[in-house]
Amino acid sequence: MRKKNVFVAVKHFERGPFAKVLEAFRVRYERIGETAGTIYTVPLSHEELVALADFMDMSVYALELQRKISLKNFEEKLQVKYPGVKLEQLLRVYFGKETVPLLDEK
Repeated sequence: MRKKNVFVAVKHFERGPFAKVLEAFRVRYERIGETAGTIYTVPLSHEELVALADFMDMSVYALELQRKISLKNFEEKLQVKYPGVKLEQLLRVYFGKETVPLLDEK
């Protein structure tokens, strides 16, 4: 069931304008090595902000005021909408490769 949820989640994100957000999450995850930290929403287009706000169940205005989004909060919302799916799994399947924290690379 969880594996199926990962693919359903990936399909959802492929249909919407989430490429920049997921790329920023991937870079942040690879740098830190865990689902922590935030990304800034300032570089996102209005369409991307609307899609992200909708996914997070918040208004675009609230998202614009925050100016950033936490990976942990995103993962929590992801698990509510797609039970058992972790952000790392989503990124791995979405980008078609293993996400390896930069801390582990030598």
